[in-house]
Amino acid sequence: MQKVLQEVGAVVQSPVELAFASALGVLSIACQGSRRVKVPIGYTCNIGVYLLTIAGSGVRKSSTDRPFMVPVRAFQAECDAEHAKRIRDFERDRRIWDSERKGLERAISKARATDKPIADIENKMVELYEREPQKPKGYKLIVEDATPAAFARILADSHPTTGIFSDEGGTVLNAPVLRSLEILNKAWSGDAINIDRVTTGSSLSERTNLTLSLMAQPRVVDNFLGKANNHARESGFVSRCLVARPHFEPGYRDLRPGVQYAEGMEGWTRRITQLLRKNHPLESPPATPETLQFSPIAAEEWAAFARRTETFQQRGEMFFDIPDAASKMAENAARISALFHCLGSDTLEIGHDSVVAATWVCDFYLREFHAIFKERENDDDELHAKNITEWLHARCEIDGRKPYISVRKILQLGPSPRNVNARDRALDLMAQKGMVRIVRKKSQINLWLNPSKFKVDLVEGAPNNGFPKDADNFPWF
Repeated sequence: MQKVLQEVGAVVQSPVELAFASALGVLSIACQGSRRVKVPIGYTCNIGVYLLTIAGSGVRKSSTDRPFMVPVRAFQAECDAEHAKRIRDFERDRRIWDSERKGLERAISKARATDKPIADIENKMVELYEREPQKPKGYKLIVEDATPAAFARILADSHPTTGIFSDEGGTVLNAPVLRSLEILNKAWSGDAINIDRVTTGSSLSERTNLTLSLMAQPRVVDNFLGKANNHARESGFVSRCLVARPHFEPGYRDLRPGVQYAEGMEGWTRRITQLLRKNHPLESPPATPETLQFSPIAAEEWAAFARRTETFQQRGEMFFDIPDAASKMAENAARISALFHCLGSDTLEIGHDSVVAATWVCDFYLREFHAIFKERENDDDELHAKNITEWLHARCEIDGRKPYISVRKILQLGPSPRNVNARDRALDLMAQKGMVRIVRKKSQINLWLNPSKFKVDLVEGAPNNGFPKDADNFPWF
């Protein structure tokens, strides 16, 4: 894979993280149909991964993604042609079957009308229903825009392996499919998906396999993450994703005419096509998934990564602020280890090298997640502190210039988001700026307001209500 990434990056002049996300997404869809992985701690899971790559205009998302997707799109076209042929055969067989059924029904009606025995005809009817033609299922490996109900129906009507791919992720992030993130969470886990609708009936997909590979501009992702009080993260969807924000400065690419993709892409296309055919047979449904297992030394390497990631979630450690992503990264490491192994081998034992490479990748994505969401959290805290400040100015008039307010009341009546962690971070920021003091007395916690910042009364015997005289020197909004 490293050679392929170098080839694409050299020709397209795009960040290697962008090329890697494209490659990993394609590898995931190629393998997930008939492969699972047994995590060293005992349970078995899917090997499909979710990728969300944040990249602005001019980074060449489409140009980077296109060569990796060539074998998938070619295979999908082959699947569609074969499925259309099988549908024609099914419709022919169904007409013949319907003709036989109607003939037997007429025979039963005639026999009953003349009081003749119908046992033999009923036996023939039972035999007929045992060989009723079943509508063949095809593959729908690429989905870009669908309602939650339509997405579930695709999984139910097709073999339950699919991928949501887009090099312009705004199309998907704004699409209805992501308005029901619980469906995607279930699909990541491989759970059955059942949706009941009055107009379309019931849709059931068992043993779901899903790959998600999106590239989107920063503003699109920010809008998506900001919807419904950060529901995308609170629901656990974002923590399942491998999120990255490649850094790239346009204007320095050395573009030369006549340069083509080298032979590395030919090898990639050939291997991905082999995996697609192996894991998505056209003539028959996918077999019961085979389970990949870790060799003893590979299992130890995975366990060391899992322990390290767990330790880094302790207070004061690097991943303390992102336990949602960190806690799921060990499973992502198992999935990626399986994918790397499948790329190079058809055996079922994952080797040490695949795990080392996968844990390196997961370390990268954890650092990216931490940087991206720590920055978002800081921006959100600043905005929330401003909103609380404006709300407190209005409350000063309502409360008759009262110099303090219960922090509990801020949580109950203040601006959104109304959760304890967001409120406390915003109040700490306000206290650092000298706007307020947080005063704890037994179980009661009050917020005292700086009289030089808010229209509040002065308390007798407490100069400046306990605020330092130079509090006015703090910069604020």
